[in-house]
Amino acid sequence: MKIKEALHTGFKSLGFDQEVNECLFLCEEKNEVDDLDLKFNIETARKFDADAVFFRKELEHFKPQIYIYDFTGKLFTETEIQLTEIHKKVWSSGNVPLVCVFYDTEIKILNCTTPIKNDKPEYLQTIELVNTAEGLYDKQFAIRIKTGTFWEEEENKKKFSFSKSSYEILIKWIKELKKSLFVQFQTRENERVINKIIIQSILIKYLEEKRDHKGKNPFPKKYFSSSNKINTYTDILQNGNLLVDLLEKLHKDLNGNLFDWTIEEKGILKTINLEPLADALKGYKNPNNPKQLVIELEYIRYYEFNFVPVELISRLYEEFLAGQDDQKTQKQKKQKEGIYYTPSHLAKMLVDEAMPLKKDLKNFEISTYKVLDPSCGSGIFLVLAFKRLVQWWKIQQWEKTKDFTIKPDLEDLKNLLRCVYGVDKEEQATKLSTFSLCLALCDELSPMQIISDLRFDDLTQTNILYSDFFIDELETPIDVKNKTEYNKQAQNFSKIKALSFDLVIGNPPFKRSGNKKDTKKYWQWDINGKTIAIPSKQIALKFLVKSIVSLKENGTQCLILKSSGFLYNSTSDFFKREFLSNYNVNKILDFTALARNSSLWENGADVDTLAVFTQKIQPKYDINILHITFRRTKAIKDRILFEIDDYDKHYINRFDAINNQYIWKNNLLGGGRINVIVDKLTKLTKLNKFLEDNRIIPFEGEGGAKSIPNNAFEFNKIDESLLPNGYFQSFKNTLVEKFNPPILLIKENLELPISCSTNRTIPFNNEVVGFQVPDNGILMQMVFYLETFKKYLKFYLITTSGKTLVYKNTAIKMEDILNFPFDGEIKNYLNSIDEKIIDDVVSFNQFFLRNGENSKTVKQIEKNDFKNILCNYGKEFSTVLNEVYEQDNNKFRLSEVLELENLPYTITVFRYDDLNEDPNFNIKIEDLDIKNLTINEISSSLTITRIVKIYEENTIIFIKPNQYRYWLSSIAYRDADKCFIDLIKAGY
Repeated sequence: MKIKEALHTGFKSLGFDQEVNECLFLCEEKNEVDDLDLKFNIETARKFDADAVFFRKELEHFKPQIYIYDFTGKLFTETEIQLTEIHKKVWSSGNVPLVCVFYDTEIKILNCTTPIKNDKPEYLQTIELVNTAEGLYDKQFAIRIKTGTFWEEEENKKKFSFSKSSYEILIKWIKELKKSLFVQFQTRENERVINKIIIQSILIKYLEEKRDHKGKNPFPKKYFSSSNKINTYTDILQNGNLLVDLLEKLHKDLNGNLFDWTIEEKGILKTINLEPLADALKGYKNPNNPKQLVIELEYIRYYEFNFVPVELISRLYEEFLAGQDDQKTQKQKKQKEGIYYTPSHLAKMLVDEAMPLKKDLKNFEISTYKVLDPSCGSGIFLVLAFKRLVQWWKIQQWEKTKDFTIKPDLEDLKNLLRCVYGVDKEEQATKLSTFSLCLALCDELSPMQIISDLRFDDLTQTNILYSDFFIDELETPIDVKNKTEYNKQAQNFSKIKALSFDLVIGNPPFKRSGNKKDTKKYWQWDINGKTIAIPSKQIALKFLVKSIVSLKENGTQCLILKSSGFLYNSTSDFFKREFLSNYNVNKILDFTALARNSSLWENGADVDTLAVFTQKIQPKYDINILHITFRRTKAIKDRILFEIDDYDKHYINRFDAINNQYIWKNNLLGGGRINVIVDKLTKLTKLNKFLEDNRIIPFEGEGGAKSIPNNAFEFNKIDESLLPNGYFQSFKNTLVEKFNPPILLIKENLELPISCSTNRTIPFNNEVVGFQVPDNGILMQMVFYLETFKKYLKFYLITTSGKTLVYKNTAIKMEDILNFPFDGEIKNYLNSIDEKIIDDVVSFNQFFLRNGENSKTVKQIEKNDFKNILCNYGKEFSTVLNEVYEQDNNKFRLSEVLELENLPYTITVFRYDDLNEDPNFNIKIEDLDIKNLTINEISSSLTITRIVKIYEENTIIFIKPNQYRYWLSSIAYRDADKCFIDLIKAGY
């Protein structure tokens, strides 16, 4: 691949020259690229006039990180306006966080996670090529990007924020716009009309701004008159009569009932002042309108709607769901119904996994492939599924002709659109899904095709159907009004029930304790002659077992569920065992660690979730289930990509998956040998058994009363000076006999605050478990045990509780306390390796789950810790391998440790020999005399993962980021166990 000299010089300064055809691909060489992920992403980059793209791996897919522009031969002063336009387009799309622009003498790096400022790009860095680059923007820049360490550097953590992304700003904008308009028009009918015109305005704005490859679009000329200074859609919005005329014309020309308005609605539309909507779409503040949006409007004019992804607009439409209630009522309803809107980056990743580009498409008839979303909302999964079907179609044409430019015609696209189906019990949702899919269809057509050939089908009659997905399980209503509605939904659902699907995918509501009326068996699942209760009446689990029936044999189901409700709560154990025993679950993507701090979900939602991938076939017991535990890192939280490393992948044999209730939580805390320790402790006598033997009845305190703070718990009393104001008054009755001493109190908190009282009555609420123990000897025995072995009890809580670190950070249940191992010999069952793992879980791993990117676990190892941490890692790693391989004084030892220059990476070298020397921390890489250990080789290896393992003769080398989490004792054991398997396979 020939790269001109001036560009090559720039590439060398950032290390890009080493990444050509590895992570960096020139767009003009698209036809030479074999990987389909790369092909489609490069094709997309060309729409932004990029000359090259830099990628990073996300699971098994490539995700673009940088668009690269070759401006060599041009002057910066003459092209800054062009850079501004590039920035606007890339920011609007959200495709990549960075843009690199190469000039003859300098490189401009643009931060595209934030909009332009003062009509200029947001410059992250300028690199003068006459000087040697230093800091983060040197020859190691490429390695930092492809391994993700760039985003974890302290100086970068505040430079990139999702809060100013096009996605987040657009969501805020639509919320504020609705609020601004609804203040003026209080009636329910006006509100409904306003909702409708906003929804349609987004589609019209998209059609207005869409351009072909020559920058042309006949849509404005056809629909916007040039007379009376009417040139744009926002001009028309300010004239009710012209607006109604436009909508009638669009309804006639485009069909599909997308622009269907009743006479009454048109009348209202003519009377409403839509100037605020026009101003909002233009993005310019009106000084005469004090109620106008403030924050979002300064950004909205920077949008290029032609480049906003269709799936983002689909997500935007979800803001109009949950009925026609006022904003406060809508929010309350969404929370009550357990509705959590699917972020577009999550939906895209799940579709990538469920409908991979690398699917074998030979002799495959795409038009027969059917996709169903049983709770489709505004259709984000259906939009992405349709886009993937179009890509499959293009791949088939490319395999036949080797021409990647062939595009499907309108009839081909409509056939593919007929492959996607959705059901929703809100009629508004089906209309929004239809809008989203029609937008997706337009996205595949040229502007000329849209105005000349396009006629929308009414998908609400055939594919996107208004119905309760469980309508066939409900009894027919008696009253006429509800009976008519029931019959309408039942007729629609019959169209779905008659079909079988290749893929069921979606994000059903997470509502619990449903109160469906007139249903006898609604909360039951019947399979193979068994009747199984739906745990806690979780509607999402009912979707799970009902929708899988709609699959073809060997079809795939991918549903988002609450992780506590499916994997972690003890109440779901029986249901989970039966599901895993009857269907082939092959993969679980676990997002539990992303539940809080707006790490995944929007609107401040805190919800623990996972995605279950299941085939409708009998379980394959010879193939393990892949359990991937995502961690809260900077890259994930700011939606740069879903990053994982080898330590986040856990393979579970089906016997353990079905029978070991704690295996999933063990993986969440780090996996490896944690399960062995938990198994040891689980076999010990439980506290509950000890209580039964001594006739002690545990109980929780009074609900609704105030709580005792943790620091008020002392050994022999509660420090009443630390109780909150009004503490005693918050109880209905403080003289209840059960509060009387002698009593032991344990707070339902991970820190296990404990207190025993023998002479003072203190009431407590239901966050505290009380044990009335008349026998002082038994009381002291319990207190001594709980205090002496608290570390082990905390470990057991962390690794087994279905509540703490799942949907609460530190809260636990009474059942967790009663489940404690209670054996005075507990320490004797544990060896030194067990002790080290327990220390890691209690001191590091739990805080990684709780604090994510702000935890010490992901920090770079401090200088004064470095030697101790690495020596300990080396000792523990060697100890495990030497249990098998130590022979004739030859054994594994940590030989050398060095940090890579200008990179946050550490290299450890283990040698198998008979020497007994301390590790050398003062050595350079060139002095190691290991042929595969050069910067170039390391860079190449880091293309796939941020962790490198190299085997040389009698030598094992690890190259990993210089963060605490990669060099803990528990990780040393995981590394050693994997090396042991590798060595056995190699014949050692």
